[in-house]
Order: sequence, then C-alpha cells, then structure tokens
Amino acid sequence: MRAAILACFLLSGASSLVFETLWTRDLTLVFGATIPAISTVLGVFMAGLALGSALGGRLSKRLSDLPRAYAIAEAAIGGYALLVPTLLGFLPTLHARAHVLFHSSPVLLSVTRLVATALVLLPPTTLMGTTLPLLSRYFVERAGPNAQVGRSVGALYAWNTLGAVIGTFVGGFALLPSVGKHATNITAAMTNLLLAGLVLALGRRARRTSAQGPTLAEQADALLDRAPVEAPPVSPRVRTLVLGAFATSGATAMVCQVLWNRALAIVIGSSVYSFTLILLAFLVGLASGAAILGPLTTRSRQPVVWLGAVHLAVGAAVLASYEIIDKLPATFLALLRGGTFSVEGVIMCQFVLALLALLLPTLAMGGVLPVTMSLVSRGKDDVGGDVGQAYALNTVGAIVGSVAAGFVVLPLVGLELGLRGCALVSIVLGLVFVLLPEQGRVRRALPAVALLLLVFVVPGWNLLRFTAGLFRVSIARQIIEVNHWAMPQLEYYKDGTATTVSVEKWARTVALKNNGKVDASNGDDMATQIMVGLMPFLFHPTALDKPPRAAVIGFGSGVTIGAVTQFPIGSADVIELEPNVVKAGTRFFGSVNHDPESDPRVHVVIDDGRSFLAAGRNDPLYDVIVSEPSNPWISGVSNLFTVDYWKIARSRLKDDGVFCQWAQLYEMSPRNVKILLRSFSSVFPYTYTFAAEDLSSDVIMIASNHPLELDLAHLRLAFANQKLAAELKRGGVASAEDLVAYLLLVPEEMPAFTAGAPINTDDNALIEYAAPRDLLGTFHYDPYLARVYGTDWPYGRFEKHLVNLGRGRELVESELKLSHALLAHGRRIQSARFLAKAVADGTPAAAAHTQALYDALDMRKTSEFEEPLAQPTDGDPLGVDSLEPAHAGKSAKPGEAERIAHDAAELTRRARAGAYAHGLLLLRDWSESMVAEAGPDFSLLVGVLLYKSALYTEAVDRLKPLLADDAYARRRPALLYYLARAEYGDAIYDAAVRNMERYLALRGSQAPAAAPPARGD
Repeated sequence: MRAAILACFLLSGASSLVFETLWTRDLTLVFGATIPAISTVLGVFMAGLALGSALGGRLSKRLSDLPRAYAIAEAAIGGYALLVPTLLGFLPTLHARAHVLFHSSPVLLSVTRLVATALVLLPPTTLMGTTLPLLSRYFVERAGPNAQVGRSVGALYAWNTLGAVIGTFVGGFALLPSVGKHATNITAAMTNLLLAGLVLALGRRARRTSAQGPTLAEQADALLDRAPVEAPPVSPRVRTLVLGAFATSGATAMVCQVLWNRALAIVIGSSVYSFTLILLAFLVGLASGAAILGPLTTRSRQPVVWLGAVHLAVGAAVLASYEIIDKLPATFLALLRGGTFSVEGVIMCQFVLALLALLLPTLAMGGVLPVTMSLVSRGKDDVGGDVGQAYALNTVGAIVGSVAAGFVVLPLVGLELGLRGCALVSIVLGLVFVLLPEQGRVRRALPAVALLLLVFVVPGWNLLRFTAGLFRVSIARQIIEVNHWAMPQLEYYKDGTATTVSVEKWARTVALKNNGKVDASNGDDMATQIMVGLMPFLFHPTALDKPPRAAVIGFGSGVTIGAVTQFPIGSADVIELEPNVVKAGTRFFGSVNHDPESDPRVHVVIDDGRSFLAAGRNDPLYDVIVSEPSNPWISGVSNLFTVDYWKIARSRLKDDGVFCQWAQLYEMSPRNVKILLRSFSSVFPYTYTFAAEDLSSDVIMIASNHPLELDLAHLRLAFANQKLAAELKRGGVASAEDLVAYLLLVPEEMPAFTAGAPINTDDNALIEYAAPRDLLGTFHYDPYLARVYGTDWPYGRFEKHLVNLGRGRELVESELKLSHALLAHGRRIQSARFLAKAVADGTPAAAAHTQALYDALDMRKTSEFEEPLAQPTDGDPLGVDSLEPAHAGKSAKPGEAERIAHDAAELTRRARAGAYAHGLLLLRDWSESMVAEAGPDFSLLVGVLLYKSALYTEAVDRLKPLLADDAYARRRPALLYYLARAEYGDAIYDAAVRNMERYLALRGSQAPAAAPPARGD
C-alpha cells in the first residue's frame, strides 16, 4: 500500500507542476507579464499551498483513513482542473472592467487581480497543500516504532519533488509542444483522477486484508525506516527558532530561484526551454538533497548543530554558484568547442550549465526540510500538524521572498549583491544554530565566520561576457571560429524588474540589450526602427488630414516612437514592460530618437502591451497600432505573436485603422515564418508584407480591416512634408516609389505563400516552442534570405494594387520612377516590367535613360556591355596599355620598385589575355603600401580583375576609395562603371545605381546601349 501511495504521490507531484505552469501562464496572459501581475499569481498559488498545509496538518489528527482523504483531495484537484479553463474565460472581461474603474489606482487594480486570482486558484492549491501533511502522518505511523520523522518526511518530499522533475520535463518538452495547453490540462487532470481512484481501490483492498496482520512488504518497509539513533528533544525556544529559520530559508530559496532564473536566462537565453531547463536543475537538486541528506539527519546526536551545518552549506554553495555563474559564458564556449552545434547538443550544453550553477546549492537546500522536521516534530501523533505548520511557514516565507525578489532585490540591489545577500542570510542562520548556548563550542563558528568574510571579498562578475548573448549560437560560433572574443565598452547595466538592461558601444555603434539580446541600436537597426513606426501612418487613408491617435508596443531605443513624432500625430501611447529600457533609450539614443519623452503628445505607460490593449476596451480606439516587440522565441514575448493577441489588437482599432507588426526572417525556419504570416493574415486578411530595407532580415506587415490601396498620389503627399520626408530618408526611403519597391507579398499572395502552415494560438503556442529550436539551429536556415531576395521570388506582384499613377506623360514618368526604384532595390524583374510598360505607354526616347541604366547594370550581359579601362584599340580591347604605367615613389623600400614594375607589367599582360583570376595570384604577397605606390590606375586594374573574378565585395573595397579623388573619377569613368557593377553584384543596389548614373552622365552618348527588355524579362 505504501509503495503504491508513494508512486501516486510522485505522479501528483508531476501533475501539480504541470498545473502550476499552465495556470500561471493563463493568468499572465490576462494580467500581463509585469512583476506585480506575476507576483500576484505566484503569491496566491503559494498562499493556497500554505493554507492547505496548515489545514492538512489539523485534519491529519482527526481523520482515521488518511489515504482516503488524500485520494479525495487529488480527485478534487483533478476535477477542479477541468473547470479552470472555463473560470479563466471570465477573467478578461473582469480585468477590463476593473481597468476602467481603477486605472488611476494601481493599488485597487492589484487588489482586484488578487481577488480574481484567489477565486480561481485558492481551491485547487489549498487542496494541493493538504497532501504532504496527510501522507506524512500516514507514513510515519506505519513506519515502525523506531522510525524518524525527518527521514520519512524527507523521503516523501524527495519523492514528490522527483515527480515535479518528471512533470517539468514531460510538460515542457513533450506535452505542451505537441498537444497544447488544453490537452495538457486534461492529461494532468485525468492523471489526478486516475491516481485517486487507484488509492481508493487499494484502500478498500487494504481494509479487507488488515485483519490478517502486516504483509511482508509492510514489514520490509518498517525495517528500512528504522533508525538506530533517537534524536534528543529540543526546547520550545529552539523549536520556535528552527521554525523561524525554516520560514527564512523559504524566503531565501525563493529569492535565489528568481535571481538564478534571471542570471541563467541571460547566459542560456529567455526561451521557454531555457526556463524549463533551469527549473529542472533546481528541482533535481532539491529532490536529491532531500533524498541524500534526509537519512543522514537521523544519524546525528546533535541535530541542531547539523541544521546549522546545512544552512552553512547552503550559504557556501550559493557563494560557489555566484562564482560559477561568472564563468558560465566561457564554459559554454568550451562545451560547444568539444561538441556539436546540433539543437539537441546545444540544449544539453545549456542543461549542463544550469546544473553547474544550481546543483550544489539546491542539494544543500533540499536537506533543510528533513533536518528541520526531525527537530520540530513533537511525536508521531502530532506529525501531520507539525509538518503542516512547518511547511506553511516555509511557504509564507517563499511568498515574502518572491515579492521581495521582484520589487526590492532585483531593482534596488541587483543580481550580484542579491546572490551575495542570500549567501549571507544562510551563513548567519547557520552561525546562529552553531552558537546556540546549549550546543556548545565557539570553534565550530570559525568556518562560518570565514564564509561570512568571503561574502564581502569575492570578486564581481565580468558583465560584458555575462551579457554577451551566447545563446544566439551564431555569436558563439563566430567567437569559436575566429578564436577571439572582442569586448565592447559597457555604457550601462541595470537589473530591472522585468529584464536586465545593458547598453554596449562598439566604435560608433551603440546597442541596447535585454537579458543579453540586442533589441535596438543606432546602427543596422535604424531603418527597421524608423520604418516600422512610419509605414502604417503612410498607408492610413486620413492620417495626413486628421491627427491620428496611436499606440506603440515597445520603447526600445526610442527611435520608433521618435519617428512617429515626426508625423503630425494627435497623441501616442508607448507601452513598455521594463522602466530601465525607457531610461537607457532616453539617455543613450537621444541623438537619433528625437527625444520622444519630452514630446507632450507622447505618453509612456509601464505595462504589458497585450494586457494594456485588452484592458482598455472602453478607452477611445486607435487609428494606428505599432507592435514592435522583441523576438518570438523569447518566453512572454511569444504571447504577442498569436492570433489571440492580434484579435485583441484588432478590437482596439478604429474601423479604418491600420495595424503594423514587426517580424523576423532571421534565425527562423521557413515553416515558422509562414506560420507567423498565416496567423497574422487570418486576423487581418488585407495584409501587405514589406522588407524593412534592402535584403533586410526584418519584415513589416501593414494591415487593416478593409482593403488598402497603393495610392502613389497619397504616398507622395507624405514626402511633401519636409520633416516627415527627412525622417523617411533616414530610414532609407527617399520617395513613394522606394516604399513600393520594398514589397514582398501582397494580400492575395498570402494564402499561396502560407499554404499548409497551421495557425499559432495561445493554446498550441507553436512558435513559442518551435522558434527557440530555430534559434539554436539557425545555420540550417541561412540560405532562406537568398530565396526571398532572389530573382526567382514569385511574389510581390503589386501592379493591380497601384492607383493614381496619372495619365499620359505623367503615367510614363510614374512607371519610369517605379522601374528606377525597383532597380535601385535589387528588383530587376519587376523593374523590367515597368520599364517595358513605360516604353509601351510612351516612346522609347522617354525611357532611354532608364533603359541605359538597366542595361548597364545587367549582370547577365557582361561581355556585351563591357566598359574599357581607357580608349580601346584593335590590339588592346581593354585599354590596358593606355593606363599610366605603374610606378614607385620615394617611399618605396629597396627592391620594391623593381618588384612593382615587374609584377605590374605581368599583371597587365595577364589582364590582356583574360587570365583575371590567374593575374590576382601575383598580388598574394603584396602589402597595401606597395599597391598604393603602384598608383591609382594599378588599383583600378586590380579592382577590375577582382570584379571579373566575381569577387564583388573585394572589388568594391578596392575601387571605392578611388572615388575620393573626384578628378580621377572624371578622368577614368571606367572606375564608376566597374564599381557600380561590383556594388550591384554585392547587393549594394542603391549605391550601384547612383554610381552608374554618374557614369552615364560622364559618358553621355557613349553609354552602352541595348534593346529594351521584354515584359517580364
């Protein structure tokens, strides 16, 4: 019977952990991922456990059939769990109503959340809390006359915690990713119901056989649980002190767990898998500690000193964990060097890191409960009440710790000092028990005093390595391949309530990070940050006539909301989860973000974006909503990429409103990109998908409740506003035609592109569980961008959506501008179509310039339109002989002049023979100073050879510096020609078009010519 109940207790530990995960997730979807909301949910959950523990302790004295009471509790938990989804369905309406009534009073709003959460969670969590004290008395009573309470309760606790380990693993890696929340909840509920039925059935069988005396199995259990040493009783004063220490250790353990969660999330990432791995490591340590240290407590004749030693061990292990965390980034690189970059290999490395950091301290923490119970127990008759009282106090301490961690320790003390403080508290607790007068000797305190001093002298962390973001395997792999870890300059670091915010500076580039992940910068991210803010306003039908009301989800660097302020808006709400992001964005990005916080039209709200939109159902609707969260692989952020969120956002839009959503193409599999786009378009069927800039790995989705037209006349009005046009140009868009050229998908193409992709919902959380695996296996998806921007991309045919192109000559000009813009953004096929339209609608002469530009940049026709280096002759088609001979000036080293002259002559010969790549072999040992001594014509020739060898990046690097001498560029137009072609081959489209246009202007009528391209060429 006991073995069967132990097995059931293990399963109930698994199901309870699954319930905690599910219900916490559901409630944060309603109340948001803010620290007050999460603390409310966790506080109520633990309050229920504490209440149930105290209640179970009292009931254990009155009930005769404890297994039956336990089975009824488990059955009630399972039955109630089936009702929880229905009960949770009422909370969004309740929360929205409370927001209307108490939006100006955070205290009343928090009280409302507390009451609502308590109504849902207190019944099942109270029942969960009763199980340990009920089973504790049952097991101690049947363990034999010499059984020790600490050992029996420790074994029960270890067994139940082992079940939580199983629940964490199965729930996080199997059930939730494969069947979703609803089916997982049903599975866990049915588990409870089945094990309750099993216990009841076994109880009936046991009652029928009880008259026959104990079975062999029961006798064996009793023998195993006997302990040779009886612990002496402790005084009431010591017992009270032990209970107080148990409550304090509960608070300390919870603070540690919160801090470890944050620290390890910065090292191994903030994905749902990362947090599952961290929880696994934590629970494995607790279960092992209770199982290993529990039996040892019964062998000590001085259990109070033993308790002091355990608390000292906790403090020492927390200090060791503090030191280990600082070494984890380097350890991660070492593990990756010795293993593989497979998804499973990286996950295993991350779990090893979590174990390295947490195993020692959690082992020691797991030993606190059994030794505490051996001291506070007043006998077998009171064991249920003693366990209930102790566990309730410990859980109350955990509630205090969870609140303190989020509201005091992280924002005011920080990770480093917080962990040191936890170690200090544990060491002080140990010191108290070691120095109790009735326990004896001062010399026992010497190790504790040494540990106490160590807390204040351990060195601080290397914060740059700590926040390096190695969970992005591409970064780790690059460091390993180059065998060099370059360090930027740390400008800012702050452990906030929601995330740890840091700002790093690399030369002129400043980057803002959340938990080690770059979320904004003044470098490559600028175009995306600006255009995601402005695009929806450009497409709004009346925004230029009537100042719109806007909402922006995410502050970041402030560049997006700053771009929005350059539009004639009425007001804008900016919703940001972490206050330190706003502080960092304002302080370090003021030179690029227009200081939006000082704009009276901007209102910054510290809240969860989804919760804010859902709660404001009775507020005025928005004309424009911009959703620019971080990446969807991040736990919590993934809630802003489901159809449920987008339905909430749509409900907050006016009928003619426009919604804008940022999404990523990088570090995502093509399938998951399609899942995101299909999910979005299922809510907003009228969706345009734009690239944020040329070859961008970011996309911007513009959507509305009604069809949107590509109205060129309307778009051009925006560029007539000088302030707005300047901001658009900063985002890489100089004209309405440039904007259209970024189109990747039009509304009617979305079903074909996303065919077969499922919908991402709150229930199935497909992206939350799939995207982290994409992040770890990112190298498999690198070629995908080449397809999106390749010539065989079959989408983006936007012609039928264009309106107001004009008539007659104006129509031809519009078509030529579109052709030019498309060419300047690498869209050759679309450019050819509009060029052909212009020829058909006008005259070839009108299209001559665009035609020449198109032909000159046609990389498929290199031989036909080749530009000579100088005036060619019959014997010198490349014009090599007409170049100025290579020379060496006074600065040439001895012997270099002869080498330069010899190699230059040989290079010229090979170039004339067409042996371009073979000619480059001569330059392998040349220094940059030798190339400079050889003169600009020689550099031009080398650049051409690099271009001819399809080494476009190297050709650009060689030729571009020659543009600094404008007179030389005028004398050698070939420089512009070859540089432009190399730039186009290197996908630097805009610069290529500018340089080729300058070349055409210099050459005039001598520009290359060709037949007009056919439609669709």
